[in-house]
Amino acid sequence: MTVSSESRARFVRHCGGLALAATLLSPVPAVAADPCEGTTQADLNACAGADYRTADTALNAVYGQLMKKVGPKTKDALRGAQKAWLSYRDATCFLETMGFDGGSAYAMEYNGCLKGLTDARTKILKGYLDCKPDNVSCVGRLGE
Repeated sequence: MTVSSESRARFVRHCGGLALAATLLSPVPAVAADPCEGTTQADLNACAGADYRTADTALNAVYGQLMKKVGPKTKDALRGAQKAWLSYRDATCFLETMGFDGGSAYAMEYNGCLKGLTDARTKILKGYLDCKPDNVSCVGRLGE
């Protein structure tokens, strides 16, 4: 049996219209304007993602300040340490959230892990920026 292109087009238009109508008429759960005020798992996932992005932005700002402060040799060492830390962070969060893989809370747990480790790393980098005068090994003092 051969179907004409006109019949195929009519079928697609008909089905497309039904799909659009079904989409528009389907009940859609309300999404909180601020996902951190929501109560659904999707809201919690979005909130955790937003929290992680905020922490990552803070980390990158401190890292940038530190990179401007140190010398070329220290920049290379810091860049290598940060790259290794990123691998550690990602592997650690993968490991610690394996039990949630495939579940609805996975994104929340994974982003929560990323945020926690990122906040801790930011604190370390801030410490490098705020060196005490007598601390000769503080990264932020290294001008070479």
